[in-house]
Amino acid sequence: MTRKACPTCGTWQDFRKLDDAEKAAVRKEKGPRHYVHDLWRCTAVGCLWYQPWHHTRGGDRLPEEFRKEAAADT
Repeated sequence: MTRKACPTCGTWQDFRKLDDAEKAAVRKEKGPRHYVHDLWRCTAVGCLWYQPWHHTRGGDRLPEEFRKEAAADT
């Protein structure tokens, strides 16, 4: 993971590469030939933002099914 500025969160967050399910969702949305191997996702709770490594301009939001909510306190 690495820290990058997330335009959705408005702060610096940890980013990680998209997993296979997330890549498939992006290809479903953008088309089967869309390059997904250099896309990074914000790991903040509730954030769906992903982007290419070097710029936010090529970024977008993952579908709602990929939203990670905060774990309930036990």
